[in-house]
Amino acid sequence: MIKLIIFDMDGLLLDSERQMYSKLGVEVSTKLGDPISVEFLTALMGNGWDIYERRIAEHKGKDFPIKEYMRLMNEGIAYTIENVPIPMMPGAMEVLDYCKKHGYLMAIATSTHKKQAYRCLKNAGILEYFDHIVTGDQVEKGKPDPEIYLKTLDYFKIDKSQALVLEDGHNGSRAALSAGIRLALIEDMAYVSEEDRKEAFLHSHDIRDVIPMLEKENEGATGQ
Repeated sequence: MIKLIIFDMDGLLLDSERQMYSKLGVEVSTKLGDPISVEFLTALMGNGWDIYERRIAEHKGKDFPIKEYMRLMNEGIAYTIENVPIPMMPGAMEVLDYCKKHGYLMAIATSTHKKQAYRCLKNAGILEYFDHIVTGDQVEKGKPDPEIYLKTLDYFKIDKSQALVLEDGHNGSRAALSAGIRLALIEDMAYVSEEDRKEAFLHSHDIRDVIPMLEKENEGATGQ
């Protein structure tokens, strides 16, 4: 029986990858005179900021002002989080309401840092849905390392067989699978591999497909 649902945040619950990170990355790099394609930025979604910065620097070369790029990105993200509500992904609210109604424990495991994550969740009106939140600055190794998911399991003292991870990208998928937790892969704009799709317990383009999966898995029982 599944008792715990662990959600990624960006690109799964909130449309931040499309509405904030990719859009802002294109705008900042264009302002600096060396545009980065939205396709390249999309492939970086789900990485920690250290990996993100390194990949941008490698991609653009030594003449690209990576420190200025990161400074402007951080400024833009901070402004957006404080002033521009990030839309929910289609169907995400339905799944949160279903899980809450049926008594599932609910957690967030996101690469986003704590202050930004809490602000985004609060602005979206969904912070109170979650029993626990683990953020990128609370772990030593980011996704695809399984640390963030193992730490979440340890908090609840729940066996991995009783948990389900919802992810939308490759790094998060590898982190969940490496932790030995069943994966519901909700594919959107972030890169995923064919291996991710094959190893997922559920693969869909619609997060609402998680609901009948849970009903079948738990035979109509609550998550508690």
